[in-house]
Amino acid sequence: MLHAEYALYATAIQSPPAVMVDLMSTLEQQNPKSQYLAAGYGPYLAALARTGGAAKVPAVAEKALENFPDNEDLLQVMADTALSRNQSDRALGYANRLITVLVQHPRPEGVPAADWERKRTAELGRGYWIAGVVYAGKGQFVPADKNLRAALPLIKGNPAMLGAALFHLGVANYNLGKATNNKARVLEGAKFSEDAAAIDSPYSQQAWHNATVMKTEAGRMR
Repeated sequence: MLHAEYALYATAIQSPPAVMVDLMSTLEQQNPKSQYLAAGYGPYLAALARTGGAAKVPAVAEKALENFPDNEDLLQVMADTALSRNQSDRALGYANRLITVLVQHPRPEGVPAADWERKRTAELGRGYWIAGVVYAGKGQFVPADKNLRAALPLIKGNPAMLGAALFHLGVANYNLGKATNNKARVLEGAKFSEDAAAIDSPYSQQAWHNATVMKTEAGRMR
């Protein structure tokens, strides 16, 4: 049985997307708890999206999580899906689970260190970013600041994510500084806002306005 499952998996991951989807779906039907699905869900769902099945991806991922609750690929799909649907509590739950898994998860056997680190960096950055953005939207500025600061070094190559992270960090630090009468923190919020304004994103204009307001406010503080 294991040999047959491995044969399906090994063939699938070397096949064109349409063939991969067919083979992985077959493996899923034969044994939804197969150990080879755990490693295959990432490429399988990506192939499904590329072959016109993007709408099916969330349902496949949610069902698969019942058997693989600590699978980072599935958790990221569900976090992204919930965020895109404005389901903030679900997005936050999946993002926090994703962070926990990746922090604790050792490199899988057989995966080159460089490949694992690249994947881990991308998924961990996404997890921290989603958590931080959701916390910011809820006005929970302490966890927003913590998660977005953790995200920054991991999302440097993604201007869209970076612009949003810096914008929300600006707002969070301004509010935390105001609440504690901490001028340095208000100024840090202004600096984050200026950095956000320098990135071409939907946040840039508002970030520039925020930075001006924050610096004016800091000037009034002792």
